[in-house]
Amino acid sequence: MSRIYSDVAEQLIAKAREGDRQAEEELICMYQPLIGMLARRLWCTHMSREDLMQAGNLGLMQAVRRYNPTREAGLTTYAVPWILGEMRRMMKQMEICRISLDEPVGDAHQTLHDVLAGSTDLDIRQIDLQLAMQSLSGEERILLCLRYFRDHTQKETAALLGKSQAQISKAEHRALDALRAKLS
Repeated sequence: MSRIYSDVAEQLIAKAREGDRQAEEELICMYQPLIGMLARRLWCTHMSREDLMQAGNLGLMQAVRRYNPTREAGLTTYAVPWILGEMRRMMKQMEICRISLDEPVGDAHQTLHDVLAGSTDLDIRQIDLQLAMQSLSGEERILLCLRYFRDHTQKETAALLGKSQAQISKAEHRALDALRAKLS
């Protein structure tokens, strides 16, 4: 890496660690070729490359927040395990989501079908719901899987996804509304 490139990266890292959103965006842009290469390496048929890249961006930002520039390793060396870890975590969560959509969830023993319909009258084939789920973003699919297939509370889901409970609640409502619209 050239010294000029390294200096720019170091300045952006310092700003991003202080919460500068513009610096975070610039770092994400700077590291897209690396994240893209890693996503191609891990890509599988049940999730999109874009979803993997989103997870990689999250891993990069986690690495930036924890990176200590005084150590001998550069950010790229330090970030690759974080990026791959987030990509693998997303792949694992997507694999967990590949279970029956008619499995009861929680104390109410409702299925995702029941929640979408507002009652038990909805008669949708499993494949229809799976196709509708594919129209959601990877994070929305993971959120719904954690909530309705793994019986996590909104608070637990928020902790797993690194968001606030309010963000999870809003995202869940948006995802359910999108599924209802797709299925109507």
